[in-house]
Amino acid sequence: MKFYLSSKDIPALSESSFQERNEKVYRAQQKLTVPEKLILSILKLILLIPPFIYLARQDWLILLVTLVGSTAAFFCVFRPISLAFLSKHL
Repeated sequence: MKFYLSSKDIPALSESSFQERNEKVYRAQQKLTVPEKLILSILKLILLIPPFIYLARQDWLILLVTLVGSTAAFFCVFRPISLAFLSKHL
């Protein structure tokens, strides 16, 4: 399974414009299987839990660090995995 950091890196979408890529990605998201959707939802949940824990504790410095970490993890972990799942349906 090859990981892509951007939809532009997917061979089936490399020649398309930005709007066409978004439409094709949206259609591919509709075709995801239930286990794939479950895996993506669990990954999102794992990324969102730490900031909310520190928000509830009102520990602002660590909250800021976890927000930055969660944002970085979204682009470095979640996005490539979701694009890898989507590339099978293009």
